[in-house]
Amino acid sequence: MVPPKSNKISSISHILSVIDGQELERQRLSRELHDGIGQSLIAIKMKLESLTYMNEPEMKQNLEGIKHQFDLIIDEIRRITTDLMPPVLDEFGLVIALFNLCEDTSRASKIKIKFEHRARTDDWNKKIQTYLYRIIQEAIHNTVKHSSARQAYVKLQGDNDAIYLSIQDDGIGFRPKEPETKGGHGLHNIQERVKLLRGTIDIKSAPGKGTLLQIKVPRHI
Repeated sequence: MVPPKSNKISSISHILSVIDGQELERQRLSRELHDGIGQSLIAIKMKLESLTYMNEPEMKQNLEGIKHQFDLIIDEIRRITTDLMPPVLDEFGLVIALFNLCEDTSRASKIKIKFEHRARTDDWNKKIQTYLYRIIQEAIHNTVKHSSARQAYVKLQGDNDAIYLSIQDDGIGFRPKEPETKGGHGLHNIQERVKLLRGTIDIKSAPGKGTLLQIKVPRHI
C-alpha cells in the first residue's frame, strides 16, 4: 500500500523543521561562544599581557580581577551547556549512563557508590534525563571532593506523576544553613537545576552524620 501523498509531505516538513531547529541552535551557540566567552577570553589575554609592566601591588590587584573574570566565564559555560545532552545519555540511555558514572567513580575513588533504580526512564523527555544526570554527576563530584565518605547510594524512582531521586553518603556532613559550606557552588548548581525542573529539594546533613539529598520533580514538564 502506497502511503498518502499528504503524509509524505507532512513527514518531509517535519524533518525540515527539525533540521532548521538544529541549525538555529548551532547558530545561537556559535554567537554565544564568540560574542560572550570569546570576547571575555581576549580581554583576559590582554590583561595578562599588561601584567609585565605593573609593579607588584598593581599586579596582585589585577590578578584578583582576572580570577573573577574566569569565574564568570565558568558560570557562562555552565549556563550554555546545561541544556546539552551528554553523549553517554544519547548513546546508552539514562540508566546505563548513571550505572557507568557510579561504577567509574567508585573505581577512581575510595568510595563505594551503589546505584539503584525502580523506574522506566526511556520515555522521559530529554530535558529531564539531562538535568537528572547533571544533578547526580554534581552530587557525586561533591561527595568525592568534600565528604570523606566510604559509601554512597543513588536511588531513582518514578511513577506517573513524579520522579524521586535520593543521593546519600556516610561522610563528614555539614550544616546546610551555613552561608559558606564545602561544596557550596555544587549544591547551588544542583538547586538551580531542580528549580528549572520545577521540583523540590530537601538537604539533610549535620557534622559527622553524612548527607542526604531528596529530590522530587514532576514527571511531565
